[in-house]
Amino acid sequence: MRARFPSGIHLAKASEIDAIFEIEQKCFPGNISYSKRQLEYLILDANSDCLVEKQDGVIRAFLIVTYRQGSSTCHIETVDVHPAFKNQGIGLKLLEAAEIDMRRRGMRYSKLEVSEGNEAALRLYRKAGYTPKEEIEKYYTFEHNGTRNAIRMIKAL
Repeated sequence: MRARFPSGIHLAKASEIDAIFEIEQKCFPGNISYSKRQLEYLILDANSDCLVEKQDGVIRAFLIVTYRQGSSTCHIETVDVHPAFKNQGIGLKLLEAAEIDMRRRGMRYSKLEVSEGNEAALRLYRKAGYTPKEEIEKYYTFEHNGTRNAIRMIKAL
């Protein structure tokens, strides 16, 4: 049985991949974004969920979380909020909605990696209760916000 999500949030549909890809390109331009093919795989894969925040027929943000069989830790792949809708609490709303389903699935922890130069994302994740676990040098192939280094963050659910 699937979790019920707050109003305006639902699991992504195949028909929404183009809009999701457009947001990904705006949030992570150039070589640092997921390709459309990668997003299709993540959205349609049985071991991942893509939550979409939509208002007035417009997708404003999405979040992708992956699950591994036999693990009690899930992984947030990305949280993307369209630049026109940033700083409205949408990212936090998506994280909270995803955590409802994570708990329902029996997950004990949620982890993610974020560019150490992405101050806005770091603030969001700290506000959501994630704590830095380790710094990872040269995590990214290409620079994200002026660095290839990432911070791994974790939250007990």
